[in-house]
Amino acid sequence: MGVAGGIASKIAGKPEGFRHVRAFLADEEVQALNELIARNDGLYTEVHGKGGLGPKYRVIDGDQILARLPAIAALGASRVRPLAEDFAGHPLQPLTSSKRAQRVQSYSRREHGFRWHFDGHAFVALVTLENGNEGQTHFISPRLSRWMRFLLYPLYPFPQLFSALPYEVVTARPGDLLVMRGARVLHRGVSRADAGRRVLLAFTFDPPGKKANPFRDAVARRLNY
Repeated sequence: MGVAGGIASKIAGKPEGFRHVRAFLADEEVQALNELIARNDGLYTEVHGKGGLGPKYRVIDGDQILARLPAIAALGASRVRPLAEDFAGHPLQPLTSSKRAQRVQSYSRREHGFRWHFDGHAFVALVTLENGNEGQTHFISPRLSRWMRFLLYPLYPFPQLFSALPYEVVTARPGDLLVMRGARVLHRGVSRADAGRRVLLAFTFDPPGKKANPFRDAVARRLNY
Protein backbone atom coordinates (compact mmCIF):
# COMPACT_ATOMS: atom_id res chain seq x y z
CA MET A 1 0.00 0.00 0.00
CA GLY A 2 1.44 3.42 -0.96
CA VAL A 3 1.53 6.54 1.20
CA ALA A 4 -1.72 7.88 -0.25
CA GLY A 5 -3.42 4.55 0.27
CA GLY A 6 -2.12 4.37 3.83
CA ILE A 7 -3.54 7.81 4.65
CA ALA A 8 -6.83 6.99 2.95
CA SER A 9 -7.21 3.87 5.11
CA LYS A 10 -7.09 6.05 8.25
CA ILE A 11 -9.79 8.50 7.19
CA ALA A 12 -12.97 8.30 9.25
CA GLY A 13 -15.46 8.91 6.45
CA LYS A 14 -15.49 12.01 4.25
CA PRO A 15 -18.24 14.32 5.49
CA GLU A 16 -18.74 17.50 3.50
CA GLY A 17 -17.70 19.74 6.37
CA PHE A 18 -14.64 17.96 7.79
CA ARG A 19 -12.22 15.08 7.43
CA HIS A 20 -10.72 13.15 10.36
CA VAL A 21 -7.44 11.33 9.63
CA ARG A 22 -6.41 8.98 12.41
CA ALA A 23 -2.71 8.42 13.25
CA PHE A 24 -1.52 11.12 10.85
CA LEU A 25 1.63 11.37 13.00
CA ALA A 26 3.52 8.41 14.43
CA ASP A 27 3.87 8.14 18.20
CA GLU A 28 7.53 9.13 18.10
CA GLU A 29 6.70 12.24 16.07
CA VAL A 30 4.07 13.26 18.59
CA GLN A 31 6.52 12.76 21.44
CA ALA A 32 9.22 14.84 19.71
CA LEU A 33 6.82 17.73 19.08
CA ASN A 34 5.52 17.64 22.65
CA GLU A 35 9.08 17.78 23.94
CA LEU A 36 9.88 20.69 21.63
CA ILE A 37 6.88 22.66 22.87
CA ALA A 38 7.65 21.83 26.51
CA ARG A 39 11.15 23.26 26.10
CA ASN A 40 9.57 26.48 24.81
CA ASP A 41 6.69 26.74 27.29
CA GLY A 42 7.62 30.36 28.02
CA LEU A 43 6.35 31.37 24.57
CA TYR A 44 2.71 30.77 25.53
CA THR A 45 0.31 33.69 25.96
CA GLU A 46 -2.87 33.28 28.04
CA VAL A 47 -6.02 34.37 26.17
CA HIS A 48 -8.89 35.19 28.52
CA GLY A 49 -11.82 35.68 26.15
CA LYS A 50 -12.39 39.36 25.51
CA GLY A 51 -15.64 40.65 26.91
CA GLY A 52 -16.54 37.12 27.92
CA LEU A 53 -17.24 36.30 24.26
CA GLY A 54 -13.90 35.21 22.84
CA PRO A 55 -12.11 31.88 23.24
CA LYS A 56 -10.09 31.00 26.32
CA TYR A 57 -6.85 29.09 25.85
CA ARG A 58 -3.04 29.40 25.76
CA VAL A 59 -1.40 30.13 22.44
CA ILE A 60 1.98 30.30 20.72
CA ASP A 61 1.44 32.39 17.59
CA GLY A 62 2.76 31.93 14.07
CA ASP A 63 5.51 34.53 14.29
CA GLN A 64 6.94 32.77 17.34
CA ILE A 65 6.71 29.42 15.54
CA LEU A 66 8.66 30.75 12.56
CA ALA A 67 11.34 32.20 14.83
CA ARG A 68 11.66 29.49 17.48
CA LEU A 69 9.81 26.34 16.38
CA PRO A 70 10.64 25.83 12.67
CA ALA A 71 9.91 22.08 12.86
CA ILE A 72 6.22 22.92 13.32
CA ALA A 73 6.24 25.28 10.34
CA ALA A 74 7.93 22.59 8.23
CA LEU A 75 5.28 20.04 9.22
CA GLY A 76 2.54 22.40 8.12
CA ALA A 77 4.13 23.14 4.77
CA SER A 78 5.30 19.65 3.80
CA ARG A 79 2.61 17.34 5.18
CA VAL A 80 -0.44 19.16 6.49
CA ARG A 81 -1.04 21.53 3.58
CA PRO A 82 -1.08 18.78 0.88
CA LEU A 83 -3.81 16.89 2.74
CA ALA A 84 -5.76 20.08 3.31
CA GLU A 85 -5.55 20.77 -0.44
CA ASP A 86 -6.72 17.23 -1.18
CA PHE A 87 -9.75 17.79 1.05
CA ALA A 88 -10.43 21.22 -0.46
CA GLY A 89 -10.03 19.96 -4.02
CA HIS A 90 -7.89 22.93 -5.05
CA PRO A 91 -4.66 24.73 -4.10
CA LEU A 92 -4.48 26.62 -0.80
CA GLN A 93 -2.24 29.26 0.67
CA PRO A 94 -1.52 29.96 4.35
CA LEU A 95 -3.52 32.81 5.87
CA THR A 96 -1.87 36.11 4.92
CA SER A 97 -1.40 37.01 8.59
CA SER A 98 1.76 35.16 9.64
CA LYS A 99 0.73 35.52 13.29
CA ARG A 100 -2.55 33.67 12.69
CA ALA A 101 -1.50 31.28 9.90
CA GLN A 102 -0.22 28.69 12.37
CA ARG A 103 -0.45 28.29 16.11
CA VAL A 104 0.08 26.02 19.07
CA GLN A 105 -3.12 26.01 21.15
CA SER A 106 -3.34 24.56 24.66
CA TYR A 107 -6.47 23.95 26.74
CA SER A 108 -5.77 23.02 30.35
CA ARG A 109 -8.86 24.19 32.23
CA ARG A 110 -12.52 23.25 31.93
CA GLU A 111 -13.47 26.74 30.78
CA HIS A 112 -10.89 26.66 27.98
CA GLY A 113 -12.32 26.27 24.48
CA PHE A 114 -14.01 27.94 21.52
CA ARG A 115 -17.74 28.63 21.54
CA TRP A 116 -19.85 28.10 18.41
CA HIS A 117 -18.35 30.11 15.55
CA PHE A 118 -17.43 30.32 11.87
CA ASP A 119 -13.79 30.88 10.99
CA GLY A 120 -12.63 33.94 9.10
CA HIS A 121 -10.46 31.66 6.94
CA ALA A 122 -11.73 28.99 4.55
CA PHE A 123 -9.95 25.91 5.97
CA VAL A 124 -8.20 24.91 9.16
CA ALA A 125 -6.16 21.78 9.89
CA LEU A 126 -5.74 20.68 13.51
CA VAL A 127 -3.06 18.20 14.57
CA THR A 128 -3.67 16.83 18.08
CA LEU A 129 -0.57 16.30 20.24
CA GLU A 130 -2.29 15.73 23.59
CA ASN A 131 -5.89 15.11 24.63
CA GLY A 132 -5.81 14.40 28.33
CA ASN A 133 -9.05 16.28 29.06
CA GLU A 134 -11.23 14.42 26.53
CA GLY A 135 -11.49 17.51 24.33
CA GLN A 136 -13.90 17.38 21.42
CA THR A 137 -14.74 19.32 18.26
CA HIS A 138 -18.45 19.65 17.47
CA PHE A 139 -19.84 20.31 13.98
CA ILE A 140 -23.26 21.43 12.83
CA SER A 141 -23.97 20.17 9.30
CA PRO A 142 -23.07 22.47 6.37
CA ARG A 143 -26.73 22.59 5.33
CA LEU A 144 -27.94 23.72 8.76
CA SER A 145 -24.92 25.97 9.18
CA ARG A 146 -26.01 27.98 6.13
CA TRP A 147 -29.19 28.93 7.97
CA MET A 148 -27.43 29.57 11.26
CA ARG A 149 -25.03 32.05 9.66
CA PHE A 150 -27.75 34.73 9.77
CA LEU A 151 -28.36 34.15 13.47
CA LEU A 152 -24.85 33.61 14.81
CA TYR A 153 -23.83 37.19 15.56
CA PRO A 154 -27.22 38.41 16.86
CA LEU A 155 -27.30 35.39 19.19
CA TYR A 156 -23.56 35.17 19.89
CA PRO A 157 -23.92 35.98 23.61
CA PHE A 158 -26.23 32.94 23.95
CA PRO A 159 -24.22 29.95 22.63
CA GLN A 160 -26.38 27.46 24.51
CA LEU A 161 -29.11 28.01 21.92
CA PHE A 162 -26.92 26.49 19.20
CA SER A 163 -26.08 23.52 21.42
CA ALA A 164 -29.70 22.42 21.13
CA LEU A 165 -29.18 21.71 17.42
CA PRO A 166 -27.97 18.31 16.17
CA TYR A 167 -24.21 18.13 15.76
CA GLU A 168 -21.44 15.63 15.02
CA VAL A 169 -18.67 14.94 17.53
CA VAL A 170 -14.99 14.24 16.85
CA THR A 171 -12.66 13.21 19.68
CA ALA A 172 -9.17 13.38 18.20
CA ARG A 173 -6.37 11.30 19.68
CA PRO A 174 -2.68 12.27 19.78
CA GLY A 175 -1.36 12.14 16.22
CA ASP A 176 -4.75 12.65 14.55
CA LEU A 177 -5.40 15.29 11.90
CA LEU A 178 -8.72 17.09 11.56
CA VAL A 179 -9.34 19.27 8.49
CA MET A 180 -12.49 21.36 8.32
CA ARG A 181 -14.24 23.94 6.18
CA GLY A 182 -14.18 26.40 9.04
CA ALA A 183 -15.87 29.23 7.17
CA ARG A 184 -18.82 27.01 6.17
CA VAL A 185 -19.53 24.81 9.17
CA LEU A 186 -20.56 26.12 12.55
CA HIS A 187 -18.27 24.44 15.08
CA ARG A 188 -16.82 24.66 18.57
CA GLY A 189 -14.11 23.09 20.71
CA VAL A 190 -14.83 21.93 24.25
CA SER A 191 -12.94 20.36 27.16
CA ARG A 192 -14.97 17.62 28.83
CA ALA A 193 -12.81 16.82 31.87
CA ASP A 194 -11.56 19.04 34.67
CA ALA A 195 -8.06 17.52 34.65
CA GLY A 196 -5.60 17.01 31.82
CA ARG A 197 -4.59 19.10 28.85
CA ARG A 198 -5.36 19.29 25.14
CA VAL A 199 -2.65 20.58 22.80
CA LEU A 200 -3.23 21.26 19.11
CA LEU A 201 -1.25 22.56 16.17
CA ALA A 202 -3.56 24.77 14.09
CA PHE A 203 -2.78 25.62 10.44
CA THR A 204 -5.13 27.98 8.60
CA PHE A 205 -5.57 28.27 4.83
CA ASP A 206 -7.42 30.24 2.17
CA PRO A 207 -7.70 29.82 -1.62
CA PRO A 208 -4.95 31.73 -3.46
CA GLY A 209 -5.82 35.40 -3.88
CA LYS A 210 -8.70 35.34 -1.40
CA LYS A 211 -9.23 38.63 0.40
CA ALA A 212 -10.46 38.60 3.98
CA ASN A 213 -14.02 39.75 4.72
CA PRO A 214 -13.38 43.03 6.58
CA PHE A 215 -16.25 42.54 9.04
CA ARG A 216 -15.46 38.93 9.93
CA ASP A 217 -11.75 39.68 10.10
CA ALA A 218 -12.38 42.55 12.50
CA VAL A 219 -14.54 40.32 14.71
CA ALA A 220 -11.85 37.62 14.73
CA ARG A 221 -9.17 40.10 15.69
CA ARG A 222 -11.37 41.66 18.37
CA LEU A 223 -12.42 38.42 20.07
CA ASN A 224 -9.39 36.25 19.39
CA TYR A 225 -5.68 36.76 20.02
